[in-house]
Amino acid sequence: MSSDTSKFHESKKSPAVLKHAILDSYASVFASKTGSTSIGHRVAFIDGYAGPGRYTDGTEGSGALLLRKAKDLAAYPRDVECHFVENDAETVARLREVAKTEGAGVTYTITDAHISAHLPELLDTVKDIPLFVYLDPCGLPIPLDEVARIFDRPNGNGAPATEVLINLTANLRRFAGHLHSEKAQENSLKRLDLAFGGDWWRDVWLEHFPTKDGSDDQRTAAELAVVKGYADKLRERGAGAGIWIIDVRQRANLKPVYYLIFATRNIHGMMAFGESTSKGLEHWRKYNAKAAAAGTLFGESEWEAGWKAEEAKLSAQWVDTLAARLTAELEKGREFRIIDRTEEILGDDLVGLVREMHFRAAIKKVFAAGKTTTDPKGSKVRLEALTLKPA
Repeated sequence: MSSDTSKFHESKKSPAVLKHAILDSYASVFASKTGSTSIGHRVAFIDGYAGPGRYTDGTEGSGALLLRKAKDLAAYPRDVECHFVENDAETVARLREVAKTEGAGVTYTITDAHISAHLPELLDTVKDIPLFVYLDPCGLPIPLDEVARIFDRPNGNGAPATEVLINLTANLRRFAGHLHSEKAQENSLKRLDLAFGGDWWRDVWLEHFPTKDGSDDQRTAAELAVVKGYADKLRERGAGAGIWIIDVRQRANLKPVYYLIFATRNIHGMMAFGESTSKGLEHWRKYNAKAAAAGTLFGESEWEAGWKAEEAKLSAQWVDTLAARLTAELEKGREFRIIDRTEEILGDDLVGLVREMHFRAAIKKVFAAGKTTTDPKGSKVRLEALTLKPA
């Protein structure tokens, strides 16, 4: 293991707090919903870059997290099986110790290999049951063609759910730097070609970042354009229902460290993942608020009170924005479901931030203003499928 990877597994940093908070929330949702009708209530998680299970300081990594989830979900009942793949011998040894200690009663496998080599066999093992694949590499991800093959499983009514959460790292910037180098290493560029499904990304990058002297904003724009291009290609290759891009930052005022891409074949998966993302971001903001207060004169109750006040302010702003957009849709004179108007209502600014409680408060506000005859109170219809009718 390289020294960089060793440091990566020492303690959990802010970006990892976010991705694990999202995974923590969504693992329960995915297994609960999809396992209700699966064969034997079986559900599978594949962790393709599993790491050591826990950080050196004892904090949960994805391995310990998923083992804990499998235990918790057994009561529903859900038979959750975890398949961990990790190709570093020292890291695998640590992961096996974590699993031995914390995986009692859980069906799991640990494979000392690269996920590219083992993925086809795993896909065959879980071919008939719901599958969530988590790909969180320290470097470049597996080729897009291999990610797309995950979605080659049977589709349509009754087919097992298939979803992927993949980390596209900021290593893109380092590799893309060769495009402006007189000593460009073509092998490095070809590695990125493989990861992104072709050399299309080169033109996209240069369109937004044409010279090596470009600004940081241009570089960020280039990176995001490539990430969006990747997401589009993944959608075309089978993740047809939806793709969700989350920029992951150290703090809200800093540029993204990397991007998470969520891909699903089911529109309801999109809505459920949005709920988990919102909860994950709330947890991340609380983590950063606590970290910012460390070493200051603020006591535990003081920083937490300040954080809660900021959360209340954000929530009120989001509810007001949602209410305004719902009203605008209602004024078109046609009834609609939120799930059919997500772009108009969420826009680019509320995606992943708001969840059901914000929608419910916004609908109540619109109802109280006499703009709709639909009262969400007591409705047994899932909120995103609720039909809003003009007053």
